[in-house]
Amino acid sequence: MSFDFMFQKAGELYSNGAYVQAEEIYRQILAFAPENADVLNMLGLIAAAKNEHNIAVSYFYKALKNAKYLLPLYFNLAVSLEAIGKHKEALEAYQNALKLAPQTKEIYNNTGAIYEKLNQPDKAAENYRKAIELDENYVEALVILAVLQKNEAELLRLSQTYPNAALPFYHLALIAYDKSDFATTLDYILKADMLENSYEIKNLTAQVYLKLKDKNKAVTYFHQALLLYKNSTDALINLGVLEQDETYFKKALDINPSSFEAHISYADYLYQEGRKTEALEEYHKAVLINHENPALSNNVALILKDEADYKGALDLFFNAFIKTPDNEDIAVNMAETLVLLHNKEPDEALKIAKLWQKNAPDNIFANHILNAFEHKTDENSALYAKTLFNNFAFSYDKRMQEIGYNILNKIKELNIELKEKVLDLGCGTGLAASRLKAQNTHWTGVDISKEMLKIAQQKNLYDELTEADIQNFLTNNTAYYDTVLCLDVLAYIQNPESVLEKCFPAQLICTIEKAPDHVTAFELSSKGRYQHNSGYILSLLYKVGYRNIKTEPLILRNENNLPVDGYLIIAS
Repeated sequence: MSFDFMFQKAGELYSNGAYVQAEEIYRQILAFAPENADVLNMLGLIAAAKNEHNIAVSYFYKALKNAKYLLPLYFNLAVSLEAIGKHKEALEAYQNALKLAPQTKEIYNNTGAIYEKLNQPDKAAENYRKAIELDENYVEALVILAVLQKNEAELLRLSQTYPNAALPFYHLALIAYDKSDFATTLDYILKADMLENSYEIKNLTAQVYLKLKDKNKAVTYFHQALLLYKNSTDALINLGVLEQDETYFKKALDINPSSFEAHISYADYLYQEGRKTEALEEYHKAVLINHENPALSNNVALILKDEADYKGALDLFFNAFIKTPDNEDIAVNMAETLVLLHNKEPDEALKIAKLWQKNAPDNIFANHILNAFEHKTDENSALYAKTLFNNFAFSYDKRMQEIGYNILNKIKELNIELKEKVLDLGCGTGLAASRLKAQNTHWTGVDISKEMLKIAQQKNLYDELTEADIQNFLTNNTAYYDTVLCLDVLAYIQNPESVLEKCFPAQLICTIEKAPDHVTAFELSSKGRYQHNSGYILSLLYKVGYRNIKTEPLILRNENNLPVDGYLIIAS
């Protein structure tokens, strides 16, 4: 077989993306012609296609020893040098290319891109303009110059002047995406997608659909992006998360073992699957890459919390909280862990709670948990409840199932009839309506948590839903209700009398958490909820006008594998 035929065959394989087979033939030729610049160039291009730019650079330099006047070699060398961060060497390669072909617009365009990376916008703009001087319709340079100058109006003009070019629409989409205007982003990126089959366009389209919570379309576009660039760790990680398939995480880590996002996303997946030992191992690998990341500290702390290493968990939570003091998820986790530590080491938990409150005097969780440990009332109980349940909303139903939430079972067991117009105070995600709603009844739900109400709305069980503090709602309410549900609500209210008096004369079904024997009225417990003396609540009900009052003891739920005692009260 002649070298010319072999070279031609290898070229066809390369063009079809069969890099392994093409490389094999090129190496066979190289064995007989070790200094053949064309073969070395093609081996460099194959290495670059496999993202092995260091190897590609060595091939291009070797080829240039015997072909200093071969323009593509300088161009290809510059591309690979830029890919490995050797910007100055890449500029030198482009300058050598310009000496051979000073009228090549692509060289000026690529040189401008390097100057942008070197934070030299004036030189970047100068090179883009030179490219445009050579071709006034050179869309890529026109668009990138407009982007560099942050000229959105010019981008819009270019999209109208060149309606068949994807690049203006793509960059308009990026601008809209940065503004969180996802509807506009989608409009632009779909126009770009119709014009060009590009990895960057597919990936951004997938990201937009993620923001718009369209999981199916996001998955579709991430798969399309992966077909165009099989080594995309971004697409692989997102598919792993969306499809809950660890194969994608493993592929991403094979491609880039140093990917922080791949390690932490894989660890999150393992943790959710209950594979905590494996998750901890992945988190530790992520720590070696970026030990300053607050999300990582939070996630490792969650595992330590599950393993009952509360002090170790709190150290990490505190580290994460200091870096992101406005992150409510971390604050919730800290509060929960402090309660668990308080069950075993109350003095140590109190010491840490005081330190937290001292460092974050305005944080509602720090204040509430310290008040709970010291059994003081909290003036901001409503704000605490609102923030707490906004954070719990998406996992609330699952969590109630896990802890054996028993109140609705008790109501069903007692065959309590709910009359026609029902007011569900603190309705949350709509658990009560999902279990208790009968035909021909009208249900109104009220809750302080916007996020809980979003989930309740999706269940389509309530005739009306209102976001409000229940005390404010009752004060301003003029409607009549036959039945008022107040389930697991008084535990978050400092003054129950103000609620109970406004429920009369409707049939009232409420629950309280049982207080210790020494408590004569109510007390903020170390768990962060108000506990009530049943006699005190009964006296309030009698005071506001109720006469037919029944009390049923029950286990409200399980907490840390221990029953939480309480009462179901039915008053009319």
